[in-house]
Amino acid sequence: MSRYRPGILATVIVVALLGQALASDAAPPIEQVLDAADATAAATPGVPNLDAVSVYQTGELTAPIRDAAMAAAQDVGAPAVVGRGFSAGMTRLRRGATVIQQSTGAGWAFPMAITALPLNAIGAYMGRAVSGPISQGLVVMSQMSASIRGAQVGDTVDLMAANGGVHTFTIGAIAGDDAVGGTEIVISTDQADILGATIATRVLIYGPLDHTALQAALVARGLYSNSKVRVRTTWDAPDPDNTLSMVETKALMGEFDIDYAHLTTLGWTSLGASWRATYLPAARETYPTGIRAMCNKVIKADLTAALQEVVNSGLAGGIDAANANQYGGCATGQARLARITQSLGSVSRHSWGQPLDTNTTTNCQGCTPHMDCRIVRIFRKHNFAWGGNFLTSDGMHFEWVGQPRNTLQYPSKYCQNVPSGGIQKPDASPPPSTRSDLFSDDGITGD
Repeated sequence: MSRYRPGILATVIVVALLGQALASDAAPPIEQVLDAADATAAATPGVPNLDAVSVYQTGELTAPIRDAAMAAAQDVGAPAVVGRGFSAGMTRLRRGATVIQQSTGAGWAFPMAITALPLNAIGAYMGRAVSGPISQGLVVMSQMSASIRGAQVGDTVDLMAANGGVHTFTIGAIAGDDAVGGTEIVISTDQADILGATIATRVLIYGPLDHTALQAALVARGLYSNSKVRVRTTWDAPDPDNTLSMVETKALMGEFDIDYAHLTTLGWTSLGASWRATYLPAARETYPTGIRAMCNKVIKADLTAALQEVVNSGLAGGIDAANANQYGGCATGQARLARITQSLGSVSRHSWGQPLDTNTTTNCQGCTPHMDCRIVRIFRKHNFAWGGNFLTSDGMHFEWVGQPRNTLQYPSKYCQNVPSGGIQKPDASPPPSTRSDLFSDDGITGD
């Protein structure tokens, strides 16, 4: 959230409307992409049992990293494609002539996390139940996202594009969250072109992969040694500092729409009044250690417990409350599309009042973190992830994830957990993981 600190563009991309069309109060034109009333039935089981690797970096995927990842895949004979993760504003959900969900007004929309891949990769990795409808020009929505808004197969969604237009797509299937990797909507890269979402954000390598050979190829191509590159695999151990996807955040902390039409040059804008009244306090509230912050009501009990345990453990001196009160905190009462560049950016989790920033001077974004690891582990115990191990290190940042993370054994770069779940000397012995969150970063960022 810290509006005063420097930062780096997150990997995920949001389709924001900064064009002249949204600068006016007039509603943008709606282009009907496809409006089929007899859409495909809900997606059925049958997700291919394939491994996958996602290679991405801070900011736009650059050509050298793209080429290195594609070459590593070629080294082991594995298929690989370039994909895009972003967020587009949804202005309306309709069922025939009936409006199921609608934004506040002209220029307002609900940010939606979207994953775009070439059609052949969707079919191979997510299965025909997902690729079939997309091949017909339809889109596929995740089960969790559909449940939040009451969406059904055959409904239409109106999505904002980068040029100020609004495009209508029909929901061709509702797919399991595991099948679509934690995103909200899956489309093809051809459909992403329609929205103006053309920036590459990842290389996806998939198939029945030889883990050892592929990881050796990725190492040889310099992808594990580059501090600006992250390699995530479906066989990774659970990472205590992984964050929630946008749809998980919405399910736990509510969904808001934002005023895309009046974004400031720094990406700040208004968010829905009803959501704000429900989930944010009217003003900053006082927490143990003396921190005063406007935090989502859902996290209040866990944040209070974490900070109280910091006090009880004699570690209150490790929290710079004065700094948090001036430069940090949880939320400002506004939404932010972080790192706006050429009409593109990413939705900040601070819009939800989900993370707490503190000690910003000694833990600046992109710097080596200097947070006391005992404090980090206390926060993990009380349902928070820590930003010190984010791709762009953010040691000031404690982000609520709704489940304890203090016992997960993972080779974190900083502040590994203790096997007992305590706060002293760490050890690591990673257990297996799954494919369910491979695309969960799309459309959202911690900043």
